[in-house]
Amino acid sequence: MRIILASKSPRRQALLARITNDFVVIPSHAHESSIGTPREQVLTSARSKAHAVGETHHGVILGADTIVVLGDDVMGKPRTRSDAESMLRALSGHSHTVLTGLHLWNTTQNIEREWCAETRVRFREITEEEMQWYLDSGEYSDKAGAYAVQGRAAIFVASIHGEYTNVMGLPLCELSRLLREVGVTL
Repeated sequence: MRIILASKSPRRQALLARITNDFVVIPSHAHESSIGTPREQVLTSARSKAHAVGETHHGVILGADTIVVLGDDVMGKPRTRSDAESMLRALSGHSHTVLTGLHLWNTTQNIEREWCAETRVRFREITEEEMQWYLDSGEYSDKAGAYAVQGRAAIFVASIHGEYTNVMGLPLCELSRLLREVGVTL
């Protein structure tokens, strides 16, 4: 059965391609939620994305949303370089949590499953020189928490506890389980 990825994220597309080539990309224009706990936010956003695409397309719709949580602060994608710098300064030398909400909807059989993956990441202290080097790269753009663990920011990561692919935006271990539950064999 065809999977429809309700996301324009190149990282999610590349990750999904690691486990299947039987998918198409139809970006959702649903708004991301900022209501409720961080867990509720990513699950609501993922569900909204899947349902927005599932209203007009049929198959197994995959919606996903990722945020970074540091204490009581929820970090989405930075709007500006200054936002990115503030986020990275807050993360420097601290542990944070990356949450990704997944929502799968098999529209043919009307089966829905969802999951929130959680990964703990610890950053070492980021020097001023490294901060400017990273910001100058522009890599922070369109990344939750202003960093890409698979890119230049890898030098800041002291430890990861949980799914590495979750930090990239699509937890493949949990996704493969959910796909089976909605009738997709890989």
